[in-house]
Amino acid sequence: MHSASLPIISKNKIITRVICFFWLVAKAISWKVWLADRIFPVTPPFNFLFVPSSIHLTLFILSLSAIFFLLLFPSNRRLQGSVIILEILSCLLDQNRWQPWEYQYIFIILALLINYKNEKNAASTISFILIAIYFFSGISKMNPAFSQFVRQKIILSEIFKPDDSWLSQWLLFHTGYLLGLIETLLSIGLLFKRSTRISGVFLIIMHLIILIVFGPWGMNYDRIIWPWNIAMIFIVYVYFIKDPTFLFSFPPMWKGGNNLILLAFGALPILNFFGYWDFFLSSSLFSSKTPDIYICIRNPENCKALQPFISHYKRTSICDSNSALIDVREWSFKEIQIPAYPEIRVYKNIQAQLIKRYPGMNATFIMYQYINGRKELIER
Repeated sequence: MHSASLPIISKNKIITRVICFFWLVAKAISWKVWLADRIFPVTPPFNFLFVPSSIHLTLFILSLSAIFFLLLFPSNRRLQGSVIILEILSCLLDQNRWQPWEYQYIFIILALLINYKNEKNAASTISFILIAIYFFSGISKMNPAFSQFVRQKIILSEIFKPDDSWLSQWLLFHTGYLLGLIETLLSIGLLFKRSTRISGVFLIIMHLIILIVFGPWGMNYDRIIWPWNIAMIFIVYVYFIKDPTFLFSFPPMWKGGNNLILLAFGALPILNFFGYWDFFLSSSLFSSKTPDIYICIRNPENCKALQPFISHYKRTSICDSNSALIDVREWSFKEIQIPAYPEIRVYKNIQAQLIKRYPGMNATFIMYQYINGRKELIER
């Protein structure tokens, strides 16, 4: 027998509070990315959005305040609108803030605001956002780059040690594809009444595994995803396991502003497979398809501020023996606690700012892009 069901309005209030709490945790972890007084370059999409650091600080304080008060008053439409506006303004000042969890939280609050007169539509729209995230996240993982990542970074790490049997070796090679396929199938399972709960249970198990693997008990890596995965567990439980009577339906859910959410999570991510939409905005999560950038510095003494971020291991395939290496992804994790926004235009923005800031460092910027199943050198 299932426990007593929650009214839809109560579910929406619970999830609003959950999101706001873990949003604040994520902002606390990544506080430096929301400010401009840092070494890692600020990368707005347009040059006219380079603004004084005081504006970044003001928006950050206002954002934290609005999210905190929305945590206390989850149904307040003015607070919902304020959070959305403040987050958009802040994100416009630096593309590195366009993180998947930030994007998702903004749209969940938007769904609540748009559908304030119909709580069931709000819950249905939020459930669609989750289904779309899992679907595109799963599909994006079905590639050789992700399979190699799983094989080398997880299975062959200290966490798992496969033996030499035929089955172990087969799983070793195909685990990445299987994980992507499973996530995709579970997202589809959320659509149907008979499979909603069981799919939700397995998705929660998936999040728990992610927390174990990437958490302090495992790789102790990418701390910013820890609160996000915990928040996702709560959302899945409330909407898909705890009396999922609403299920999501297209009519009348897709009316008015809901079409924007349908476009953002249901249509635009398709363009990513053709190179026309950003990875992080397409739920391409840990797909290993995102581009990378490395900096080979021949005169590191001319950019002393960057020296704490120089890699202390040799990568002769990237830099020559006379150059110091900075892996920009590692740098961003070390300083601002999030991955640098993985798009070539952002990397070129970072390159231009570093060349201007440190003209004597004599650096080569090397970018790799995922092309035809593997990373290819695209610029050097």
